[in-house]
Amino acid sequence: AAMLDAYDFSGIGTLVDIGGGNGTLINALLERYPTMKGILFDAAHVIGRAKEKLNPRCAPVAGNFFEKVPPGGDAYLMRHIIHDWDDERSLTILKHCRKAMGSKGKLLLVESVIPAGNEPFFGKWLDVTMLVMPGGQERTEAEYRTLYESAGFRLTRIVPTCTEISVIEGAPV
Repeated sequence: AAMLDAYDFSGIGTLVDIGGGNGTLINALLERYPTMKGILFDAAHVIGRAKEKLNPRCAPVAGNFFEKVPPGGDAYLMRHIIHDWDDERSLTILKHCRKAMGSKGKLLLVESVIPAGNEPFFGKWLDVTMLVMPGGQERTEAEYRTLYESAGFRLTRIVPTCTEISVIEGAPV
């Protein structure tokens, strides 16, 4: 809800939710934006369970984001996906998004952006967890800029929410 309230998704014709799980997020977006179409992209066993609950304007697509992602989206959204992976694996996913979207799409990551300094921030604790468990990491704004540039994007803005996550928007270069 915090992300939906903070970021304006209007103007996006087709949104591809990469690693969208059971479709809760894409369904909420399609409900809020009645002219938007969606693609839910996840592993086959996940898509199989999600199909029954999807909005009729959402197409379920099974696959592996380390191999490719569906083409044709105006925007590619990943919520809490990139923080699961190190830079090399993250770049693989982001480069597949870049290839699939063409020259006018948007990349939207919903993640914690670690602030500078030593002030308490939940994302710093999450960073330790991500390093230990799946081998991923939380990132600073500078680290996201570098990651975006390496994948063929420029970071256009970071939209904070009322929680400790932000929408990190990128555009193809």
